[in-house]
Parts: sequence; C-alpha cells; structure tokens
Amino acid sequence: MLTKLLGIKEFKFPYSDFDFPGKHSQEKVLFVTRESEKILFIRLFLVFLATLFFFLSLLFSLKVVQTFIFISPSLLRSIIFYSIVITLTFFLLAVWWFITLWEKSVFIVTNRRLTKIIYTSPWNKYHLSLNLDKIVDGGAYQKGFLQPLLGLGYFVARSSAGNIKNFKIVNIDFAEDLHNYLTKLLYTFNTHKQQLENFRPFIPYMKGEERRRFAPEYYQEENN
Repeated sequence: MLTKLLGIKEFKFPYSDFDFPGKHSQEKVLFVTRESEKILFIRLFLVFLATLFFFLSLLFSLKVVQTFIFISPSLLRSIIFYSIVITLTFFLLAVWWFITLWEKSVFIVTNRRLTKIIYTSPWNKYHLSLNLDKIVDGGAYQKGFLQPLLGLGYFVARSSAGNIKNFKIVNIDFAEDLHNYLTKLLYTFNTHKQQLENFRPFIPYMKGEERRRFAPEYYQEENN
C-alpha cells in the first residue's frame, strides 16, 4: 500500500512507496521535502510570545481597571479564569494551524516534473507542477540574515512556460545541493531520457562514497 505524502512528519530515502495527488502510475519520486522545521519552531515561538503578551496585557488592563472600579474577589477570579481559557484556546489553535500547514505543504521532485502542494489553510491548497521539459535552468540563493544563520535557502527553477515564470521553494535545507541535483537531472532528461527510469534519488546530507555505500543499486551502471 502506498504511503500518502501529505501529513508525513519526516521523509526518508527510499521514496519509492510514496504517493501524492495526481501522481502517474509510472512516475518515480526522486525527492520530497518541505519548509525547514527550524522555520516552524520560530513560528511557534512567536505564537508563544504573542500569546504571553496578550495574557499579560489582559492582566495589566485588569489591574488598571481595579484602580478605578471595585471588582469583587469572585468576579476577579472568574475574569482571570476565562482569560486563561481564552488565551490557552488561542495558543492551541494557532499551534495546530501552523503545524497542520507545515505538515501538509510539500515539494516533490519526480523523473517527470517538479510539484509543490501548498496549503494556505488546513482546508485550502494550491497544487503547482512544472514538467522537466519546461525548465530552462535553476538556482539557489539566500536572502537576509536569517537564512545564512540557519543554513536555509531558496530553490528556484526558471521556466519557459508562459504561466509559470519561476517555480520557487523557500526556506529549505540543502537548497544548493538540490540545485546541483536538478542540473544533473535535466542533463539526463535532455541527453539520455531512457535513463530517467533508474535515475538515482536525491539523498540529502550524503556525499560521494557515503552515498554509493548507502544506495549501491543506483551506481551499478557507472561501476561496470
């Protein structure tokens, strides 16, 4: 049974059993990723700070009101209790929202195309694909100070298709390695298309001989 990509917390090689909406029966998944988990942690931390600020503001406002209006102890306890309930509810909903969007939004490389499924809410999404024959070239770069600090980057595939100018993935790890991989994939697509069926998947964090030992079946033809 194929594993559905959407909602998987961590993608690991091999990707052969993964499935996604619109995948062709003969299409081979070469790589799957999503926005870096570091960005998710930053968002959740900001949500925590916003929630804490909201709660402290309520308490401060209550303290100011008490200087002008007498509030009975029972009413005060009720106000504080409901303030905690409202704040905690907001925090949990925000955490659920951001984690759900992060888990469902994915970027996929296959031997036919690049695909991204991006959720703008837990219920709404857009699905964009770019066939390999429409890719002119690709690139990887970093912006601002946060991406170099966290080791993240942008991955871009420039397109010849009129409706898609730049196919962009933001805040991913190993963006430069992915760009180099795409270059090799496009070269094989343009010059040795028959080899795409056995084109090796992209295995992050592995170089040279380490990758050969980990997945030797993809290097048999090179060694012969």
